[in-house]
Amino acid sequence: MPSAFFGGKRNRDPGFVHTFSRIAPTYEEKYGTKLSQAHGECLKIVSRWLCASSPESVLDIGCGTGALIERMSAQWPKARFVGIDPAQGMVDEGARRRPFASFVKGVAEALPLPSQSMDLVVCSMSFGHWADKAAGLSEVRRVLTSQGIFCLVENQPAGWGLTTLINWVVGALADYRSEHEVIQLAHSAGLKSMETLITDRHVIVAIFRPIDGQGDDHVR
Repeated sequence: MPSAFFGGKRNRDPGFVHTFSRIAPTYEEKYGTKLSQAHGECLKIVSRWLCASSPESVLDIGCGTGALIERMSAQWPKARFVGIDPAQGMVDEGARRRPFASFVKGVAEALPLPSQSMDLVVCSMSFGHWADKAAGLSEVRRVLTSQGIFCLVENQPAGWGLTTLINWVVGALADYRSEHEVIQLAHSAGLKSMETLITDRHVIVAIFRPIDGQGDDHVR
């Protein structure tokens, strides 16, 4: 975990919201390589599932400063983009850097959007910071259209020994979940796993659709 986060205990800064807000102006410059890798995995799998179609409305949950939104806008220039992040600094920086998109302060557990209003929802490297993953996934299901797609990209949890040690030392690990746990949580929220893969960097990349939507089952 980047050193900028070591000073923030979870009980003092839940989800590192204040820390993320503070580092927003330099976030992309400092952590751009890791972000770019995750964003690339997201775009690759989403593009394959969308085939030649283009989403009309796209939501990025935990959008940060909107780097992924910028890459998606190059691929789907006619889409309407919304970024939601709990850190005000990230929202402000995103609006400054990407004025073509809408940036809103908010959390996954209470998305400020109408039901069935998004064709594509993405969450890249922020799922581990959601306070209530079940509630957040239920909100994803609510805002997705019946034919919508949800793409989740997140780190796998470390081994139990390492996780316990680092938690004891810094008290600041994100709440990462295994591939199986992610699929089960999503299913309970009404989202069907269509495809999951693990990259060589131990990152989970997963595609979900509403359970009552249509589409071939490509579960691995």
